[in-house]
Amino acid sequence: MEMKKTHKYNVLFFAMIAIVSCTPKEKTNEKVPQPVVSIIHPVKGHIQEKVQMNGQIIYQNKTTLTAPVSGYVTAVNTKIGNWVKKGEILFKIQTKESRALQNSNVAEQNEFGVIPVFASVSGFINLLNITDANVFITEGNPMALIVNNEDLAIQVEAPFEYVKHLSEKKTIEIELPNKELYEAVFYKAIPVVDPVSQTQKLLFKLKQKTALPENLNVLINLIMSENLESLLLPKEAVLTNETQDIFWIMKVTNDSLAIKVPIVKGLESNGKIEILKPSLNLSDAIILTGSYELPDSTKVKINEL
Repeated sequence: MEMKKTHKYNVLFFAMIAIVSCTPKEKTNEKVPQPVVSIIHPVKGHIQEKVQMNGQIIYQNKTTLTAPVSGYVTAVNTKIGNWVKKGEILFKIQTKESRALQNSNVAEQNEFGVIPVFASVSGFINLLNITDANVFITEGNPMALIVNNEDLAIQVEAPFEYVKHLSEKKTIEIELPNKELYEAVFYKAIPVVDPVSQTQKLLFKLKQKTALPENLNVLINLIMSENLESLLLPKEAVLTNETQDIFWIMKVTNDSLAIKVPIVKGLESNGKIEILKPSLNLSDAIILTGSYELPDSTKVKINEL
């Protein structure tokens, strides 16, 4: 009798489970959260494509002052870094013969046998080979190097494919290490190409004469191309594939639907990208942030900044 009652309860229990399982579940009202994005609008503006190269300040007008005779240096009238004028006496040299006869009556005459050495050009003393008197020097040996720092040039080791662009430009921009900018014009090209790097030396002159230290490293900003009235978007708004040969943007329509729009990009500079195709309106809402891996035709929520 107990077994029949237990069997009856088991049948009833499983029947109730079946009824509950077959009962339709109530639909939940939970909504999938929409991705939050920020938007930006295209702007019209000026964009340039620049190439940067290294350059160096060099002095072209250098004059080596040599000893006109062999003898003993009796006077050094300048120091390294001094500016000298053409015709200024920089050294005095006493000949060996004069030194040998200096105790004779003839040697007592004023400056007998002492040869003055004049500055042959104006400039500053960049190198001083003779710094003290009473040293012997042989005729023809260098005594000092005089440099005209106003006759400077900017030397650029340019890849050969850029030589034509550099030589045709009316002006180029020179940037100093302290961020000062100067304009320079093409001067001449040295007709030799480095066999290893395939670069050619080009020389530029500053449009405005400025005294700059020799061997100073500078940057050459070469404008390869530029457009004045272009549709521009921030670089962050432009998406690409892994091989970076396909580009697109996400445009928001109807205030919430993000659609994928393939584009053809042009110049890129200073965090801006030129959009060549399609033609965008300045009022178009383009996703700036939040579009990474966002599927096409996705409902989004715009974050009001």
